[in-house]
Amino acid sequence: MIKGDSEEYSLIVQQIKKLKIDRATLTCEVGLREGLGSKTIMDAIREHNPKLYKHIAIDPYGNLAYQHYDEPDNIINAGYDDEMMQRTVTELYKNYKEFNFFNMTDDYYFKTMGEGHQFCYQSNLMIYGLYKVVHLDGPHTTPAVIDELVFFIPRMENESIIIIDDYQLLSLGIVDMLLKTYNFNVAEKGDSKIIYKKEI
Repeated sequence: MIKGDSEEYSLIVQQIKKLKIDRATLTCEVGLREGLGSKTIMDAIREHNPKLYKHIAIDPYGNLAYQHYDEPDNIINAGYDDEMMQRTVTELYKNYKEFNFFNMTDDYYFKTMGEGHQFCYQSNLMIYGLYKVVHLDGPHTTPAVIDELVFFIPRMENESIIIIDDYQLLSLGIVDMLLKTYNFNVAEKGDSKIIYKKEI
């Protein structure tokens, strides 16, 4: 069963409904956990009926201990173990042909997947690396989110959205300044999620 450990998934749906999607579409979630974020994104993108669509989910699982928030002593073990991975990934692969899972940390993904992803279309192989929707729901430290934004910002489509979970726990002024420098403005702000939209 697909579950969520956050809130305000309806805000994601509302913003995806407003997007124009008329070509190859690439979306991503950092921090798959129990899958509801990825499911929400894929269901909302499916409403647009894109001809080519791939969703990337990134999560190391492994029951790792890591710094979850900015406080330096906030090293936690959140119970995201391999049993959760097996259950979640199996369910999503069963129901979503567009689902692609990368069992790794976000920084390793950034080192290895910067060129884009392979799509097969009419017996031809293409590489596509511009993201339409990105959901940042992994480590919630300000440095980790900045690193994620540094990777994704130059790889976002001209019209695209970035969703940041648990934004109130970040040094949001730094994050906000970085995003606004690259034409991302606040489109929606809830209690736990903030959504930035780029329109050029």
